[in-house]
Amino acid sequence: MNKRVGIRSVWQHNLDSEFALVKDALADYPFVSFETKFPFTLFEVDSPEDQYQIMKDSVNVRNIIQLRLTLSDGDGNLPDFCTDCCYVWEFNFRDFDIYRDFHSEDANAIELLKGQGIDFLRNKAKGILSSDFVTMMLKSRMTQDRRSRLTWVTCPGFYDLGYLIKILHWEELPNDVDSFMKLVDRYLGKRVYEFKSLPERLSLDWFRGRKTILATVKEWVHAHSKDSQKSLKLLAWEPPRDGYFKLNVDGCHRRGLIGAGGVIRDSEGKWIAGFAVNLGKGGVLEAELQGLYHGLKLVVQKGISHVLVESDSEIAIKFLQNPHRLASCPYRDLMSDCLELMQDIGCVPTHVYREKNSVADYLANLSYDLDAGSCKTFEIAPPCVDTELLFDRIGAAQPRLVNVY
Repeated sequence: MNKRVGIRSVWQHNLDSEFALVKDALADYPFVSFETKFPFTLFEVDSPEDQYQIMKDSVNVRNIIQLRLTLSDGDGNLPDFCTDCCYVWEFNFRDFDIYRDFHSEDANAIELLKGQGIDFLRNKAKGILSSDFVTMMLKSRMTQDRRSRLTWVTCPGFYDLGYLIKILHWEELPNDVDSFMKLVDRYLGKRVYEFKSLPERLSLDWFRGRKTILATVKEWVHAHSKDSQKSLKLLAWEPPRDGYFKLNVDGCHRRGLIGAGGVIRDSEGKWIAGFAVNLGKGGVLEAELQGLYHGLKLVVQKGISHVLVESDSEIAIKFLQNPHRLASCPYRDLMSDCLELMQDIGCVPTHVYREKNSVADYLANLSYDLDAGSCKTFEIAPPCVDTELLFDRIGAAQPRLVNVY
């Protein structure tokens, strides 16, 4: 992209119209980088816990001034809205009052911000109410959406994250870094990264081999804990070997309603087919077994013979790997159908953790958008799983504490 980059300056009066543009762009530009401006000089220390404590003490007594938001697609392109310019956003807040919130130790930082063009009096008079900003984020499904496709990127040190989480959570930050990361997961999801210096345009290549902030913090917390019964593992979807395919399936259960979904991919992680099925009312085990049944049927329909099958339901896999337990299964007919398909195909499903099964999870949750009893086959990947597919193909890992036996 050779277009010049323009800055869209956002104030209270144009917050609604600018966020409408952001919301429209998110479907095609799901990589979100952000940085904040605030009245404080940064300090860096070695451990995440010490770094967090310094950040927490600062953020809890200070207010955000500005947040710059950049949206990118997987190739590093920025939204241009069919113009000769591509855009980033600067959200200007009124939270900081230079007369009320001034700290003597912030004098140099404030002068620096003035030199960068911050007009503190204009911010106070015309800036955005942070509560309205949060409302816009919720409406655009940028936050607290477990089906979000977004990947977040910020600078190291927790400061930018701290200010964003503070206004999203509307409370002071918690006492320890582990509790803080739970809030990050709640509001932004697990796919949050930090780079020493943010590139002007993010692309998928930037994420190869990088750990999420959650993974980095969990590693440190676990290394300094006394829990020897747990082991921290970084888990990523693994493609099958050449000439083979992989079927991932999952079930879902929400307020008594169940569904299932799954995906078939080749050794390069390319989409072959997927499905989502709305099963109406039922139980968790039924949903998981139905996911396996519909996935195996799709394998047969596609004429695929060399296939590996994975599910994150340990109980469903145990039933299918031990057919002698058929009599104790409450869904004997369904299980028999699965076993018959397994025999025809020549496969035995294996259990994986949900971190290796995220695309199937997304597809299962799509079932709630279908009519009860209906099944939809996807010959082309639906847009909601594009980002998950990309991250699976580059082997992006998520952390999980597992029992040591």
